[in-house]
Amino acid sequence: MAFRTLVFRSPAEMQDWGRRFAKQLKPGDTVALVGELGSGKTTLVQGIAKAWGYRRGANSPTFALANEYETPRGTIYHMDMYRLSQRELGTFPLEDYWGRGLCLIEWADRVRDRLPSAALEVHLRITGPERRALTLIRPKKRRAV
Repeated sequence: MAFRTLVFRSPAEMQDWGRRFAKQLKPGDTVALVGELGSGKTTLVQGIAKAWGYRRGANSPTFALANEYETPRGTIYHMDMYRLSQRELGTFPLEDYWGRGLCLIEWADRVRDRLPSAALEVHLRITGPERRALTLIRPKKRRAV
């Protein structure tokens, strides 16, 4: 796995990076967002959604569980696994979303065993009042056998 760590001094800086990161994402990709409350998961999604042309402003799907954003580049499925019980996590239809659009999953560590093997992991940490650290973990490329 390849690791890359970045530090952001403000939410705007994180959103700017999210817009640049979004250029390499395509429908069918899954991004697993992992981090404590307030670490910037939704802030990063806002930058990605804006880069894909979503103009209404992405918001946290904590209570909706899944938001769909129709964009010129395709549909973004923004999911949040935070408030689901273990039983509910097991029955949430994650697999129904794979391959349909860009999947951005907050609290993805709660469903890690169900993520596609090609999912990108983004770990976020609070390092100060406005500062956040982001570690991007790319999956290992599989060798042909």
